[in-house]
Amino acid sequence: MLLKLHIKNFALIDSLDISFSEGLNILTGETGAGKSILIDSVNFVLGEKQNKDIIRGDEESAYVEAVFENTNEVKDILDNNGIEVDDVLIISREINKSGRTISRINNRTVTLGLLKQISNLLIDIHGQHEHQSLLNENSYLDLLDSFCSNNFKSIKQEFKEVYIKVKEIEREIEKLKKDEEYKIKRMDLLKYQIQEITEANLKFGEDDELLKTRNILYNAEKIYSSLSLIYDELYGGENRECAFDKIGTSIVHIESIEKFDDKLKNIKNTIEDVYYKLEDVIDEIRLYKDSIEFDQNELEEIQLRLDLINKLKRKYGNSIEEILDYLSKIKEEYLNIERSEEILDIYLKNLQEYKDKLYELSKKMTLERKKTASELEKLIENELKYLGMEKAVFKINVEESEKITENGNDDVCFVMTANPGEPLKPLNKVASGGEISRIMLAIKTVIAEVDRIPTLIFDEIDTGISGRTAQCVAEKMCLISGARQVLCVTHLPQIASMADTHFKIEKIVNNNKTYTRVYELDSNNKIEELARMLSGAAVTEITRSHSKEMLELAEKTKCEIRKAKVLL
Repeated sequence: MLLKLHIKNFALIDSLDISFSEGLNILTGETGAGKSILIDSVNFVLGEKQNKDIIRGDEESAYVEAVFENTNEVKDILDNNGIEVDDVLIISREINKSGRTISRINNRTVTLGLLKQISNLLIDIHGQHEHQSLLNENSYLDLLDSFCSNNFKSIKQEFKEVYIKVKEIEREIEKLKKDEEYKIKRMDLLKYQIQEITEANLKFGEDDELLKTRNILYNAEKIYSSLSLIYDELYGGENRECAFDKIGTSIVHIESIEKFDDKLKNIKNTIEDVYYKLEDVIDEIRLYKDSIEFDQNELEEIQLRLDLINKLKRKYGNSIEEILDYLSKIKEEYLNIERSEEILDIYLKNLQEYKDKLYELSKKMTLERKKTASELEKLIENELKYLGMEKAVFKINVEESEKITENGNDDVCFVMTANPGEPLKPLNKVASGGEISRIMLAIKTVIAEVDRIPTLIFDEIDTGISGRTAQCVAEKMCLISGARQVLCVTHLPQIASMADTHFKIEKIVNNNKTYTRVYELDSNNKIEELARMLSGAAVTEITRSHSKEMLELAEKTKCEIRKAKVLL
């Protein structure tokens, strides 16, 4: 539900805050007062394109902010996009003089795509140009499907999944049917690459080991010289006592005094540990030193091997692991090309199986659509009769076509006749502006129970109607507003009198500047506004009396409608 709307520097509005209520919110005012500006601002904040010319006067930018009562569907989407959510949702949008717009949800900048995805779950706007969707046959299928059962929706979902699979297989088949010359050239290249990598006989970690060995060979002389010096220092050198011997002598000396103090015995044990460990180290140094042998041939072989590995890295991957992964992939590709005819046969068989499944599901969808169409057209006919089109015949034709899309293979067309004896024709051939308005309202009334969008906006849906028909439209508005929040811009007093909350929009001029203002009307001002709508410029006591009577009757009618709704 739309709770609040804040508008700044948008067309004739310099600054406006308006709070909406549950039920039926009516907006009235003189022609040109700015009623359409309010609807345009809502469209703008919900993501519709606007020209920078809507920025007021010499201001730098226009800004609209809408506060909504959140829904679980919207919460799930925002949560999946990393946006914190609670029970209140704030959407804002700004446009500057360069034409650049910034959209935010709960103070987080978002893409226009996400904004529209959210907006479609919050508000459904119907104005005179929205009515034209009823003249567009492409919209009929979606309208019909929205009224279908949950069983149909699961069938449609399964159909879409199979349809996607069919398209995937068709793309794979197209790949396999590429030019034969290309496949031959590709196989030659793959064969060369496979042979080059395979003959290298690469092993994981081999390059690291080779680098270590090369490093040792490069520095063999230095290593040998240093180890020899260390060995002499620890174990023996010419004409001097080595470290090993000195530690041995130390052990002999401490043995002669250890009996005088237990601490000396502990020291002796520690020196002995050092002595034996040093002995092990000396042996290790000697073995390592004796093993060192500089081999120029080995060094050259290692370098050649590293050159080969680096060459393969430049061509096929940054590491041996990546090269071997690439080898695995090209082997599979080579095999697939080699077996392309066999694979093509498999794909063609699978394609036929999926197409058979599509055909089966499309038949089920057609049956469900025809069944639903029969039910829906009766309900819409009843609503049209109530809305003053007593003789109208409304039909929904569902016909199968050869073309299959992700929605099936049905063509849906809405046809009607408003007059007895006239043939059924498409809506755009027979419906006037007033009839289109009533048809849209009839459809909205019927699908209100399955449509989960919490707010409906009707922008001058009363075009082309008057009298008793206008009263019927007003009652239907009231009925819909029992389950949804409704905002309605109207010129008809019959509809305005049914308001739960009534706003007046007017245009004023101050210091040679024009402003649009919006006021919520109390009971006395409602009477004055209805009187204006009834009589035009001259408001008399008689029109005021008629307005008061109209409001009293409307209040009684509202109670009866909503009481009947509760009983149902």
